[in-house]
Amino acid sequence: METTALTSPGSFKADLYALHLRLRPLQPGTLMPFSGELVHGAWLEWLRGAAPDVSARLHEGNKRRLFTCSSLQFPLPPAQVREAERNNRHLPLSPEKTYTIRITLLLGELFPHFYKALIQFNHLSGNLRRSPFMQIGRQVFLLEEVIASPDDPARWTGFTTFHGLAEQAALLQPARCERMTLEFDSLTTFNWINTRNKVYGNYYALLPLPRYLFPGLAKRWQELVAQEPETRELAALVQPELIEEYILDDGIVIDDYDLRPHQVHFSTHVQPGFIGRCVYRLRGPDPPSAPAPSPATRLSLTVRQQLWLLAYLAFYCGVGYKTPMGMGRVRPL
Repeated sequence: METTALTSPGSFKADLYALHLRLRPLQPGTLMPFSGELVHGAWLEWLRGAAPDVSARLHEGNKRRLFTCSSLQFPLPPAQVREAERNNRHLPLSPEKTYTIRITLLLGELFPHFYKALIQFNHLSGNLRRSPFMQIGRQVFLLEEVIASPDDPARWTGFTTFHGLAEQAALLQPARCERMTLEFDSLTTFNWINTRNKVYGNYYALLPLPRYLFPGLAKRWQELVAQEPETRELAALVQPELIEEYILDDGIVIDDYDLRPHQVHFSTHVQPGFIGRCVYRLRGPDPPSAPAPSPATRLSLTVRQQLWLLAYLAFYCGVGYKTPMGMGRVRPL
């Protein structure tokens, strides 16, 4: 197994990890084009055998969703994969090609266990490239490589700390904060209900309106930083009430978009949503009620810097519905 920037956990302690696992099928076959549900199950099954302590922790934190999994990504043109997803037409697998799944870990202490499990698996198996690593559906895969480097050309991998994200947002000048582009790379939707009047029930929101995106991300920030004593004080950096007021006042508006309706097939239903890019304009001035500095970092973020912080977080945690099963993969551009 090759590891690109997958360094020993003692060398750097991050809070968030985004990893690419490059896999090679053991034999020719086919797989459904959207396999997020299968990858989710396969990932947990591998963890149960290789790292039961990690598996137990993920189950303990299931409601907080401490990881995300992508669908298996094929080395094919995106348009071909999208068409296959819409029609649920199986795609071919070849042992001559490599395929990728993206895993994100949202709790820093998970990575050392994952790293240890990989090393032990490599030792016990003798050679990861010859030993079955993961079964997705009926297809068995070998592990070729684990990529964690932020410099990978695909730009979907990396690792960071919550402090690092906050400092990155704090450095943004007002002019740099004004325009935000988000790329929704896998099917995205929001399972939404009007809390003011629930008479009409919930529905799937099929557009990335600010009110669907950012309050949920603010809640995720509060949940994730609360997991470790040394990061709990960072919760004060994000002010959900200030963000909601800014959204209601139309401080953030959609300025441009290239969005398309899309659908994928789960085992029990067809899931509608959207994919594409959306450009948001974050209008100034910032609301006058400035957030209190965080005692942990002495940082103070304007509301627009807070929104950028949440966009950086979304790269790791995803947005919307079923992020542990391949949906809601997003990144700021």
